Amino acid sequence: MSRTLLRVLRELSGSPEPGDEGATDCGPHGPPALILAPPGCAVTGLMFMAAALAAEEEGAVLYLCPQPLQTVPKAGRAARDPLILKQIRFVYPPSMTELLQFFSSLHLTSPPPSLILVDGLERYLSPTCSLHDGAHISALMFDSISHFRCGLLVSAAPISDRSDGTFMAVERYFQNQCLVYHDISSGDQGQVFKMSFMSPRPQWNLHIEEDGSVQVSAYGSISDQ
Repeated sequence: MSRTLLRVLRELSGSPEPGDEGATDCGPHGPPALILAPPGCAVTGLMFMAAALAAEEEGAVLYLCPQPLQTVPKAGRAARDPLILKQIRFVYPPSMTELLQFFSSLHLTSPPPSLILVDGLERYLSPTCSLHDGAHISALMFDSISHFRCGLLVSAAPISDRSDGTFMAVERYFQNQCLVYHDISSGDQGQVFKMSFMSPRPQWNLHIEEDGSVQVSAYGSISDQ
């Protein structure tokens, strides 16, 4: 699993920093990870904080999404140096064609990124996309991180129709996946989600406040008893 994403969750929850089991020999950010998350769970805030953490410690970061961020997501400590944002290069390819073109020429980028983030990959997978498109963009992303020896973190909304060949082609590339889903036992007290890393039981709780900020706790903490 992505070390950087785990560090985001630990910082937000105030948890200690345990060892990074299962993330050896995959660089400072751990193996590539795919976050499957429904709309409204503030996954962009987690992605943005992952970018800030990587920029703070490793240098240049590449953040891709279909449209410009309208506001800075509310996640992480407010005291983080604003100059760190200058280390993050935001790119907004509007379609799958432009995204494929961008990754095809990414090897020419300087300075090389320490981490690549793609936020909202499902928005590139239009009905006109094919299984080949899903496999092509996945292969290009993995080729890029192999070239730069950098990390990769991708978010996407789960596709309800499991017969969607385009998205199935993407999922086959990511053996390391993180699933975010609604906590139906939480009642009506705000937006509450569970997060699991390749595990049958949830490992983190995400509580979305009215102002859009994210509260995180480890599953099994006192608040869950």
